Amino acid sequence: MMDYDRLWAVADLARAGKRLTAKEAIYIGTDVPLYLADFLDLDLPKTIRHPDGFSVSGAPVGTFLRSALLLAGQRVFGKRYDLSVFYQSVERDLAFNIMRSNFHNGYPKGAFCCSQCTLALYPVLQSGGIKYFDCAELAKDVRALIDGGKWRFATAPNAKMLAWSLSD
Repeated sequence: MMDYDRLWAVADLARAGKRLTAKEAIYIGTDVPLYLADFLDLDLPKTIRHPDGFSVSGAPVGTFLRSALLLAGQRVFGKRYDLSVFYQSVERDLAFNIMRSNFHNGYPKGAFCCSQCTLALYPVLQSGGIKYFDCAELAKDVRALIDGGKWRFATAPNAKMLAWSLSD
């Protein structure tokens, strides 16, 4: 069974640039890909409770999952997820969804479907975690949306989620 709480915790360690223990690296490198082998067809939890004190429900659960996977996967496999077909698949899936949001729906570049998903994505863009994009430029664009209160950010997002997303 997938331990999402553990994944969020390890992803946050990786995001902070902290060294992962051998057990954490094995968990991310071996266990998670086994648990989530069919991540595109998973029955995700309806709601997750993030360690930083906010809840996510509905479609954003999948975006938070993909973002956590990429943040943790970078720490174990490097920014291009070398040697991991699983993490490369997660990267490709998230990239195509972001592109679809822009090209098909007309959303701003780098933004996703809603403020929650965009906030989940922002740390991945900051980390350069998607090779198909100029992540630094997209992160700058997303930050301008947030800071300017534009698009989905015209209404203030959850303060704890915002603080988590913007922490550097």
